[in-house]
Amino acid sequence: MSSSSLRSKRMVSTLDMTHDEWLDWRRKGIGGSDVAAICGLSRYKSPMAVYLDKLGEIPPLDDNPKMKAGRILEPVVADWFSEETGMKATKQNAIFQHPEEPHMLANIDRWLPKQNAGLECKNTAEYCRSDWEGATAPTEYILQANHYMAVTGADRWFIAVLIGGWDFQWRVVERDEELIKNLITIEREFWHSNVLAQQPPSFSHQDTEYLKETYGETTPDLSIDLPESAWEVIQKLAEARKVKAAAVMQEETAKNQIKGMMQDAEKSYFQGELRFTWKANKKGIRSFKVIGGEE
Repeated sequence: MSSSSLRSKRMVSTLDMTHDEWLDWRRKGIGGSDVAAICGLSRYKSPMAVYLDKLGEIPPLDDNPKMKAGRILEPVVADWFSEETGMKATKQNAIFQHPEEPHMLANIDRWLPKQNAGLECKNTAEYCRSDWEGATAPTEYILQANHYMAVTGADRWFIAVLIGGWDFQWRVVERDEELIKNLITIEREFWHSNVLAQQPPSFSHQDTEYLKETYGETTPDLSIDLPESAWEVIQKLAEARKVKAAAVMQEETAKNQIKGMMQDAEKSYFQGELRFTWKANKKGIRSFKVIGGEE
């Protein structure tokens, strides 16, 4: 990384760092993979999960084949990117820190010295191909890239992805000053008002398993009075149940209309594509299925 473009502080070298040590350093601030979650825009991780991770209250994810594949294929994806674009990508072996926001950290995959830019390497499965159908990267990665640009002072960030083990693609995310300003505000608030103050954020839809595991047993005869602040949540729950009930009725109506068109047919096509089946089992009970969707 050239000194002319470097705005971030090289916080610590990762060259001889163990995985456990790396996890400890990650807990000292907010990294690129945390950003979408604390913004409430991650499909997989909640603000609560990030909060608990920073406090060391949940164990790190066990290493698994998917994570191992990501590590092994990272240099392959980086080399593929360099071959495709002609841009040299160098490994930095360090965790970087924002010069003015010390809680903002970046453990980047590669730096492109002549571009004042970075590279994020991704490896994903075939079933995630739809995430990459457009000209832009998925939202989570746009946020991650702008976080890295905020920390490093980069002008742009490239994202290279290997889909299904054979399809290589890449996208470029240009620096977005307004987004970066918002990210700095959100991350500062989360770090100081939640993590340092040890005030947990609200639970989200991703926290179902955590709550099930943490509060798997009840205390007999224990009851509580909900606080006044619960009223807003109660209203949201009631409204969500109404919307869900209306959606269920709308779905059932549409299914029945399709069934009425099919009558005693087992399969129905639309413009040459199989869309629905309505088959009977050995007991003569017919089961309606939307091909590629839910029953």
